Amino acid sequence: MSDMPPIPAPEPQRGDILLFFHGHRLFDYFIKLMTLSKYYHAALYAGEGRVWEARPRGVACNDLAGRTGTYVVIPAPGGKGKEALEWAATQKGAGYDRVDNLVIVLEHVFLRLHLNIVPYGKYSCAEFVATAFYHAGERLFPDRDLNDIEPKDFARLRPPDAQVRRLRR
Repeated sequence: MSDMPPIPAPEPQRGDILLFFHGHRLFDYFIKLMTLSKYYHAALYAGEGRVWEARPRGVACNDLAGRTGTYVVIPAPGGKGKEALEWAATQKGAGYDRVDNLVIVLEHVFLRLHLNIVPYGKYSCAEFVATAFYHAGERLFPDRDLNDIEPKDFARLRPPDAQVRRLRR
């Protein structure tokens, strides 16, 4: 055994994707259960402990301070983090796509069902992140419609050596 202390996980960089798991809200567990995933949320790291994200109150740049749970960092795909953040900032105040949550549930319960309901200017968390990179010129999931992206899809982009980071209150 080594007496060396563990190497700390590197700090996320502006434009990186944060993929969250081990949340503590009932809704977090519900998303994980319905999508058969260990991930419940995705956001864009804005720097200085803040993220651009789509949440039930809409799209905003929020502080990570005071949250609990864990996440992993996915480096900005294609080096397009800055451009993705620029687009994200233009969406401040856009609505949250509550209908998409219902669609996800229905499509996972009824496997042959595929609903294509796309409310303009409203986003689920994963759709928001994927759309930000799309507008930056990086199509993260060419095999999926942007409005069908779920947090679990980002697992494909997770580096094998990604270290788990803990949010602290």
